[in-house]
Amino acid sequence: MTQVMITLFSLLLISSCTESAAPGTGSSGGGGSQDVYTPEATVKYEGDVNLLEDIEDSFDAKAFMNLSGSGYTYSKVSGPSWLSINSSTGIVTASPSSGGQFSAQFRATKIGSTITSSFIDIAVNGDPLKDYAWHLVNTGQKTFASRSGKAGYDINLGSVHANGITGDGIKVVVSDTGVEVNHDDLVANMLTGMHKDYTQSSPWYGEPTASSAHGTAVSGIIAATGWNNIGSMGIAPKAKIAGYQFLDSSQSTSILIDQASGNFDIFNYSYGDVIYRDNLSDPDYLDHLEWATKNQRNGLGSFHVKAAGNEFINLDDYDNPSFCVSHNANAPFENESPFMMIIGAINADGERATYSNAGSNLWVSAPGGEYGAMDPAILTTDLPTCFKGYSKATSGLVNDFEYGHSLNTKCNYTSSMNGTSSAAPMVSGVIALILDANPNLSYRDVKHILAVSADKVDNSISAWPGKNHPSGYISGCPDLSLPGHEYEIGWVTNGAGRSFHNFYGFGNVDVEEAVSIAQNNSLDPMNWLPMPAQIQTNPNWNIAQYDSGSLSKTIPDRSYTGVSDSISISTNVNVEQVQLQINITHPRSGEVGIELTSPNGTKSIIKYVNDSFLIDGDSNLNMKFLSNAFYGESSNGVWTLKVIDGKTGNNGILTRWKMNILGHTP
Repeated sequence: MTQVMITLFSLLLISSCTESAAPGTGSSGGGGSQDVYTPEATVKYEGDVNLLEDIEDSFDAKAFMNLSGSGYTYSKVSGPSWLSINSSTGIVTASPSSGGQFSAQFRATKIGSTITSSFIDIAVNGDPLKDYAWHLVNTGQKTFASRSGKAGYDINLGSVHANGITGDGIKVVVSDTGVEVNHDDLVANMLTGMHKDYTQSSPWYGEPTASSAHGTAVSGIIAATGWNNIGSMGIAPKAKIAGYQFLDSSQSTSILIDQASGNFDIFNYSYGDVIYRDNLSDPDYLDHLEWATKNQRNGLGSFHVKAAGNEFINLDDYDNPSFCVSHNANAPFENESPFMMIIGAINADGERATYSNAGSNLWVSAPGGEYGAMDPAILTTDLPTCFKGYSKATSGLVNDFEYGHSLNTKCNYTSSMNGTSSAAPMVSGVIALILDANPNLSYRDVKHILAVSADKVDNSISAWPGKNHPSGYISGCPDLSLPGHEYEIGWVTNGAGRSFHNFYGFGNVDVEEAVSIAQNNSLDPMNWLPMPAQIQTNPNWNIAQYDSGSLSKTIPDRSYTGVSDSISISTNVNVEQVQLQINITHPRSGEVGIELTSPNGTKSIIKYVNDSFLIDGDSNLNMKFLSNAFYGESSNGVWTLKVIDGKTGNNGILTRWKMNILGHTP
């Protein structure tokens, strides 16, 4: 079975309901044929003392003085403000905030003696655009947009790089539009001979021509080279990248499987499908994902990280008048797989990015930014030269950094990259750092660490204009809210004390906290590490205990009371994830909403009422869904499914549903 993908998550439908989409928002832009680019040699500063930007270090000033005896008091005569000296020991502490060549002079004094050092050359190697990378450290910078973000909403790198954790040796596949392997800021981290072009013949090896800047931008977020005095820095600045041209290929089953194979640690998929109907994923690819996730990386398991999608608000042209609807992050192919890690996006204010798909299958979120005009997008690598990519000589660019800016004279960088396409590589970079900190972690160990270390952003739901359907808050769209029904319930703390939100999963990634837990199991708040062997209670969907059997339950038309059905589970498993297979007969499946309530009383909204399935007028529902909301609860007891019809005029019937619980023995 072959599935066909739209080449990248598109934000065009969002722009019709909110603000205009900008270059770098997930749709193909720029690109075309390109000549071989020759990277310029990087500058490396060297001095008597060599330091790295933003990395605290120290040296002994006495080494630069011809001292005899003791009893001296030490002081700084001249030098940058980020140098300080201990008056008793002569040890100089350096906290350089920018790269370049500097000089300093120090003095030792005691009664009858004063010794002043010669000028000491201090070299600081850094990254001149790093200060604009709010996703690394958010100080409230604008990153060339009109408005600034809110300080503190970033990935919390903390002291991770300073402690030597840089992703060194971790291998990442960027399966995308191809990557400019000779980009000045990427070439040092490219896996030579391991790139692939799936538009060519098997075995596909070769350096593909990037058909757009997207894959290059994604790669820079993960692994732009650090401390090389050009551009910015990747989250894992010493990780290695293999760039794949996947999105322009036929995306056949064999290609799907190959791009998820090989001797790699992490596979990044900043792509998806824009299909507004129920779908069944390629079963062969799903089987391979499970095998790869469990067995690659010498049996510890690989990581398959995928963007949630950028269609939170879509304009529907099926009805008159048109209306705006949201898309479920469960809906794109493979997103219902528990072996695919689905990532949402936050903006620089720490709220759901306006485009980011919501869903019960999100694992965590990460910075994705907005559009780069009014609010900050993500600064990253772009296709070099000023006639292709996002940053180029053209009209209508989102801000002045994109062309003619003194910090971007060759248009090698962009400040307009955004989307869950940006959030996914953030998480890939974070995983690379976790693996660098502890390479013996299994894939489930790392997933668990991400879940328990994530930050609970947007604690109230104040960023959401209410709990009604989002269409009512978009100009020109009639309100599709269902009286008496909460469209979104926000943060829910489950029976195991874990908080989950359909907008954010377990929250925004926190690198420093995650690395701390990776290095010390005792910091795990759930005491699950190392993770026990995983159990699937109904992997083949054929065990009667997890099957409602044939049903014929009428769904009340436009009623929040809906219709319910229950399955009683006697098996006691610590729940990690819950899969559902649901069959509903209905003339317009987009009207249907689905909720699942656990024996602990935790409710997970699996499918919103009046969602994007209305766009294609899809009838009936036969698909699988995933929920992570019950993490840590016991499976034992009664699970209740509720199906709701959110719009007048059509009646439906719940005909069957099944469960598969993934977890481990308590």
